[in-house]
Amino acid sequence: MADYHRVHPVIAGSPLPAPEQGKDKLPPSATHGEQVLPITAPPPYATAPMRVPRRKRHSRCCRCVCWTLVVAIVLVVALGATAGILYAVFRPKIPTFNVDRLTVTRFDVNTTTAVVTDAFEVQVTSNNPNRRIGVYYDGGEVTAFFNGTELCSGAFPALYQGHRTTVRPLITLQGETRLDSAVAAQLAQQQQAGFIPLTVNARVPIRIKFGVLKLWKMTGKARCNLVVDRLQAETRLRIRSNSCSFKLKI
Repeated sequence: MADYHRVHPVIAGSPLPAPEQGKDKLPPSATHGEQVLPITAPPPYATAPMRVPRRKRHSRCCRCVCWTLVVAIVLVVALGATAGILYAVFRPKIPTFNVDRLTVTRFDVNTTTAVVTDAFEVQVTSNNPNRRIGVYYDGGEVTAFFNGTELCSGAFPALYQGHRTTVRPLITLQGETRLDSAVAAQLAQQQQAGFIPLTVNARVPIRIKFGVLKLWKMTGKARCNLVVDRLQAETRLRIRSNSCSFKLKI
């Protein structure tokens, strides 16, 4: 049977029945002829979309640091192995230095101002005992001291010393120094006694030659402690004591 709408009588003056919620209700913005689409919300337990992980910058930095350390370690090991092989093959020995002659060409002392103007000529003997090693001396500086006070200085000549050879460079030192009262008194006293302590220091850049291989530049330091009889112009000094040492700083 077909369903028929039932008609209910309505008493005059009674309020109209309220429309059911959710039925035939349009949003206020909808106008005639417009289609309103329903708004659907995601399920309450829907999983969030996965994000693509990004590569971190610090991972590249770590790789660069690691490779740098590896390369540095390899270079250090290679240099150490090369140095060991060279030492085993050539058996290097340090050259020896000695002051043979010291001549005073000028020595003036101003008693009023305590200023010393002096000039020395120093002849140094260097002996290379190695059979297969040559030494390049790339200049340098030589300084003379009296009781810790610098008197004069000069340049060490640039030269090459071959295998098992001896060189005797002549070095000129010049200077002008103001002495304090204590040092001036010590110098006068030592002059009268005939025992004057002098120290000659040399700092020379050196390169070692192994056969055809020339190594990097190193620093040679020589120190000679002397005792002479007097300091007088145009006089060849008598060296009473002579002790020299040489160190090579790699």
